[in-house]
Formats: sequence, C-alpha cells, structure tokens
Amino acid sequence: MRFPEIKIESEVSVLFRFAGSATGNPPLAFLSYYQVLENFFPVAGRRGALKKIELELADPRFDRRSDKSLMRLLDVGETSATASEAAHLKTLLKDFVRHDVLLEFFSKRQWGKHFTKQGPIRGITDNINPDNQHTILSHQVAERVYRIRNRIVHAKDDPKYLNTPALLPQSDEAEALWPDIDLVRLLACEVILSAQVRS
Repeated sequence: MRFPEIKIESEVSVLFRFAGSATGNPPLAFLSYYQVLENFFPVAGRRGALKKIELELADPRFDRRSDKSLMRLLDVGETSATASEAAHLKTLLKDFVRHDVLLEFFSKRQWGKHFTKQGPIRGITDNINPDNQHTILSHQVAERVYRIRNRIVHAKDDPKYLNTPALLPQSDEAEALWPDIDLVRLLACEVILSAQVRS
C-alpha cells in the first residue's frame, strides 16, 4: 500500500491537530478547523485574480495602450485585495473543494434537519440544498460556515450581531455543532489536499 506524501506547514498542522483534540469544546474545534481554511485565503485570492488577469490579457480586444484595458486589470487587482473574508471563503471552497465530495457528505449521511434553517444552530437563514439551482453548493456551505464562525468569535454587544447571540461553549447549541465540525474538518482536508496538488 502506498501512502501519500504531503508537506503541511507547521502552523496548519498544529491547528488541524488541535482541532481534532478539542472534543471538550466544540466551538473551539470548529474555529480551529476554520483557521486552517483562513491560512489558504491569500492563495485562493491570488489564484482567482491570476485567472481573471490571464483572461483579460488573452482577450483579443485588450490593448496595453488603452486606459480602459489597463483599468480593467487594475480593477481585478483591487477587487482581489479588498475582498471580504466571506468572499475569500467562497472562492476557496469553490476552487479547492471537490463538488462530488461535498455532495457525498450531504447525501451519504442522515443529517435530518441539521443543515436547514430549522436545525439546532440559530442564525442560519438558508438550507443547504445540493439540488439548489440558484446557488452552487460550495457557496451555500461557505455561507453557513461563515455565519457559524461569526457566532463564535463576535461578542454579542457588537451591533452587527444583535439579532444573533454569540455561540457559547457548553451550551446546547455548542453540543449540536458536531455535524458542522465534521463539515469544516472535511473542508480543511480538501483544501490541504488541493493546495498540495497545485503547488
């Protein structure tokens, strides 16, 4: 049997290992896997920007003497540099997580209503629905993961989060996080693997 050879940055390795050992604190486990994903935001942002720049340069209408053409290139760079964390997460999951792996995660297990707005985690406004024709699955997942991350890290006295209280350790909600922890762990594994293949 052949074992894959993978090089993982020590910081990513520490976060991943810590997340797996944080069984007594589900929000901390979730957040540690999320931090693994955060490590790859710059890579995903640059890769997305490079694709757009390559497309602009390959366009036969591109004219390096035209301010309009050059401004389009500048816009790509600025958009990439100022993208929100939520946008980085969507890009990362879309480009680094295999669609069929996500489909299998949601179809092979009996999650009941956990990944719906009727599930046990408050502040979730949409269902994760693999059959949704309007929003791709990776974006649905990114939205949910980002909302849960915000519930864990933001203090409830922040006016932006008045309607959704903090997700506290040792609460019923925290104990109900395990399917989401399985999901974010899967995402972290996929991103690490994809980054290895691309490097």
